[in-house]
Amino acid sequence: MIGKPEWFKYRIFGWGVAPKTWQGWVYVAVLALVIGLVTASTLTSAIKPWVFGIIFGIIIFDIIHIMMQISKKSDERENYHQLIIERNCSFAAVGTLFAVALYQTYQNRAFLQNGAAMTFDMSIAIVLGAMLLTKIISTFYVKVKM
Repeated sequence: MIGKPEWFKYRIFGWGVAPKTWQGWVYVAVLALVIGLVTASTLTSAIKPWVFGIIFGIIIFDIIHIMMQISKKSDERENYHQLIIERNCSFAAVGTLFAVALYQTYQNRAFLQNGAAMTFDMSIAIVLGAMLLTKIISTFYVKVKM
């Protein structure tokens, strides 16, 4: 693709990658310049969103490609630390979603006592289900690859 994984490293805060070399900084500057030029251009209002969408799609695709390749270019300790960070974030997400579900149930306890149907935000259950499904699929994938 356009960017090379050697130019980037895992971000310390947040998700994604950060520039590690001067080439990575030039890559980021060029991307910002292209987005700025499209935004400031005099294209018609019918064409501008399409051009911006295509350029933004190419950028996202390239960044995802870089993120998928970066583990092959970084050392083993950095990969291990990144795995620990991702695991801890996943634990925090599951714990928080579970706590919010319990809190919603507690908030709606009056409805349950009156025999009314419990109002529950199903998006929490959907997210927890998607996380569980991803964990199962990933576990099978890793077992097959090993």
